[in-house]
Amino acid sequence: MKPKKILELIAKFMKENDFDVVFGTGAFSGGHCIINENRVVVVNKRMPAEEQIRVLSSVILELRLDYSLLRKEAKDYVNRFATISE
Repeated sequence: MKPKKILELIAKFMKENDFDVVFGTGAFSGGHCIINENRVVVVNKRMPAEEQIRVLSSVILELRLDYSLLRKEAKDYVNRFATISE
């Protein structure tokens, strides 16, 4: 599965878990925060899809979200970043 499709799956998962996913441009890589009681993940859309997936995966792992329902390909990406961050 292509990284762009995996990015779409993970972004959809984040939205289903009550996160607003914002793809913007600027001098940042991305991360998560709470704005006016809304959980927001900001991702730099000028980064390659693999880096955007890394940002979303790091939020999933940091907040310990249950990503067991993700498709296998997307889950494999998240797991890959889990082993890198250990």
